[in-house]
Amino acid sequence: MNVLRTELRRTIAPWLTLAVLVVGLGFFFGFLNNGPWFKEPAAWDGQWTSSVQWTRYLLILLWPIIVGASAIQGMRDSRSGTTELLSTMPRPAWHRMTKLSLALGIAAVVAYLVILLTGLAQVVAHDGLFTFSWVLPALVGLVAVVAGVGLGLGVGRMLPNPVTAPAAAVLALVACVLLQLSNDQANVATGLLPNRLSQLGIAPPEPRSPFLVPTVGVSVGQLCWLAGLAATGFLLLAAPTVRRRLLALLPVAAGLAIALPLFPSSPAGNLTVDQTAAAPVCDGPVCVTKMHADQLSTLAGPGKEALRQLAKLPSAPTGLVEATDAARTTARLAGPQDPSKIVVHLDDWAYFGKHGEDLVYQLTAGGGTQACGGPSYGGDRETRELAARSVVSGWLGGELKLPSSARYYNGLADLANQAWAGLQALPPQEQLARVAASRQAELSCQGDALTALTQGAER
Repeated sequence: MNVLRTELRRTIAPWLTLAVLVVGLGFFFGFLNNGPWFKEPAAWDGQWTSSVQWTRYLLILLWPIIVGASAIQGMRDSRSGTTELLSTMPRPAWHRMTKLSLALGIAAVVAYLVILLTGLAQVVAHDGLFTFSWVLPALVGLVAVVAGVGLGLGVGRMLPNPVTAPAAAVLALVACVLLQLSNDQANVATGLLPNRLSQLGIAPPEPRSPFLVPTVGVSVGQLCWLAGLAATGFLLLAAPTVRRRLLALLPVAAGLAIALPLFPSSPAGNLTVDQTAAAPVCDGPVCVTKMHADQLSTLAGPGKEALRQLAKLPSAPTGLVEATDAARTTARLAGPQDPSKIVVHLDDWAYFGKHGEDLVYQLTAGGGTQACGGPSYGGDRETRELAARSVVSGWLGGELKLPSSARYYNGLADLANQAWAGLQALPPQEQLARVAASRQAELSCQGDALTALTQGAER
């Protein structure tokens, strides 16, 4: 214990802890505290798994620091010119290196745990729903930190040069960024690497849904690969001969051999729904998830009223459910929608602060469908779609209203008013047919909902 205390006091360990804490907590609470990590639906302080995933996301900055600092420490014997002297000691090299590794490992893990627990403490303070889905991702984050320490120490020991530490940190940063971008489904760089290779990334993509968690295969595979990387780093630190250094590569090779087959071949298998958080809580035909059970009382009345208004349409929806997939940003909806349900993203900005008639109006937009296009604030295609959705909702409710976002769409008011006037001039049966045709266009995400509303379905 005395040796360990000395290593903790005399090595770079205290500075490593300080650097990780300053960067980590500064990232969350500093000048960037308005970032997406403090915003719903997957806020850092909102839910257990989201908090863990945001802390792992931060490894894109922390891991290069850990690797670089550990590389500096790995060069200690070489810098002091005592390598030859220490090699004559009867005490095995791995005895000394174990204490050094332990000191650096404790320093990095303690700093990471402080950041992790800071986020989880806020989740508890906000009464976030507890599930066990955060445990495996948290364990992966901790093993990633240990792997960074091992890799840095091993590289520093193998390549004692003044440029080794900064080069290792830069390479670690580049690798983290490249793998994260390739793994991020909302990024233009998605698919840059095969999906299985993307899962080797230290930092996961930005979490966008509190319901989506890494699959067990992904987490277990990452644990195997990172444990192998850590073991290789520590073995390289203590290996005195070329033969032992080559043998030290076996753990990381074994970790990769186990991990790669466990990783899914396509991005669709990377995440799964947290079934505990997504369990339905219902009031008649209106259901929300257990995570948002507190919003059921606000949604139940408007939801039932929306279903009543929609009942006049052919193949009308008979229930309302909360969506558990990630809310889209600018991407268009892929595939047809289920006509039997109104699907609601409660974390979508379109529902924030809405209740009563405003909420009914939102729920009946497009005939109780989800918009095919993501919010673009001005695209012609999305402007026409939003105008059609507003007219359909107005026809069902008896009064045309425009959404609060209409000011961002040039010409939306004119399109909606013209379509509304034209629809009102038609016989009731033709009005019903036009609205049904517009809803069908939204359900299939094929054709133009506004054209169907103003000219009828194509024959």
